[in-house]
Amino acid sequence: MQGANHLWLNVGGKRFRDATREYFPKTPWGAMGVKAFDFNGDGRLDLFVTDMHSDMWANIEPGDWAAESRKADTAPAPPDFFPTGKGGFIFGNALFANRGGGRFLDVSDSVGVETYWPWGPSVDDLNADGWDDIFIGAGMNFPLRYGINSVLLNDGGRKFLPSEFLLGVEPRPNGATEQVWFRLDCGGADREEFFCAACRESGGTALGCRWGAGPKQDQLTMMGSLGTRSAVALDLDADGDLDIVTNEFNAPPQVLISDLAQRRHLNVLNVRLRGTRSNREGLGARVTVVLPDGRRVLKVLDGKSGYLSQSDLPLYFGLGAEDHAASLEVRWPSGRHQTVDGPIPAGRTIDVIETERPD
Repeated sequence: MQGANHLWLNVGGKRFRDATREYFPKTPWGAMGVKAFDFNGDGRLDLFVTDMHSDMWANIEPGDWAAESRKADTAPAPPDFFPTGKGGFIFGNALFANRGGGRFLDVSDSVGVETYWPWGPSVDDLNADGWDDIFIGAGMNFPLRYGINSVLLNDGGRKFLPSEFLLGVEPRPNGATEQVWFRLDCGGADREEFFCAACRESGGTALGCRWGAGPKQDQLTMMGSLGTRSAVALDLDADGDLDIVTNEFNAPPQVLISDLAQRRHLNVLNVRLRGTRSNREGLGARVTVVLPDGRRVLKVLDGKSGYLSQSDLPLYFGLGAEDHAASLEVRWPSGRHQTVDGPIPAGRTIDVIETERPD
């Protein structure tokens, strides 16, 4: 939440050593969520980290999209937050591109994944084109303003395109951005409460203050902004595209149903693993779908977890315009490598059981 992130390397199953600076010279200062995935299709796992707390230093005005897409201004931060200086920190989201050989480079700004007040990231192929996209739950609730949830569509591994308004994730139904947070009787039992005085001094409009009318004019209703903490991606209505269910802070969840499958035909594969030598769920396995043109789509069965969330376990592969996969490869946690020869038609769930012997 506040401070450096750490990479702990397992040393022979006996201990861990802090190897952070060998791989990541700088890390986000206010990290909340993390996800490892191959965003650019080079066969190496990249690392995406959301940073919410850095954005607490400045309340950016609504609609200032340029400011929301920049790293945080650290000037208002208390100096004692950084006893060893700020040189080792990234004040915003980080997308560490895996360059191989233990080298990682933060490309968050160049590919467009900086967002405002981000919490949990969920990663999957939301438009079934064979490139993993990002959904980011966001917002800080009372007493701060509403912050939008982000849908970042992967443009062929080159950059991410903000698409939350295009896809109907934002604005929320009826343009809702707030809800009742609490109520006070400022003419009676609660008259000494801080917010009674603060709302009177502000003229009754700041901080979400709402005063009652008529005989209840001393009844204070405090409004707070809606905010998402996390989300899961799954095919809730079994139509072949991925839907989203959010976890809201102090509010009911949102159920966001995709209509992609109604708009066009989708070519997708679901892959379900069962380990024998490895753990039964196959957690930790790397699965690669090879497309007819030779492009390789890599996913890791990591539990599909994000901050406070876990999506549906079968791995979901969008095939884009291809109606089949040429083959499928699994690197099991046991170290075994297994190939399922194709063609493998789209529209199926493939069950892969770990073989007793490697290929």
